[in-house]
Amino acid sequence: MKLIPKLFGMLMILAGIVLLINSGIIIGFIEKNMENTPLYIFAIVVRIVLGILFIAAAGRSRYPGVIKILGYFFVIAAFILIFMKQDGFQHFTASLIPSVKPWAPLAGLLAIAFGGFLVYAFSRNKQMI
Repeated sequence: MKLIPKLFGMLMILAGIVLLINSGIIIGFIEKNMENTPLYIFAIVVRIVLGILFIAAAGRSRYPGVIKILGYFFVIAAFILIFMKQDGFQHFTASLIPSVKPWAPLAGLLAIAFGGFLVYAFSRNKQMI
């Protein structure tokens, strides 16, 4: 149960490094695919699955309260995406990308920090400290 949040943390670290080195890879992918239904469905499914996993695995982390809150945020974000529908998702993403591009390196640093926190939070049982 702890493996998936840890893997997600490692993927966040990798995404952060990519944003630092060449943000066009991730931003370009989103720009090219934001009109595709699979990206919209993937965004919803990933948030619901991660939310449920974080809520379920929170007790096995070093910071169960924080991890549980993150899980609830993931689930809430998924429902917001469902209610905004694909057209709203496309419009929101298209309007957000120009504002985010200049801040991509900072977003990369934040992604690395968040991923590192997740890896740390699930690296050992809190009782072993």
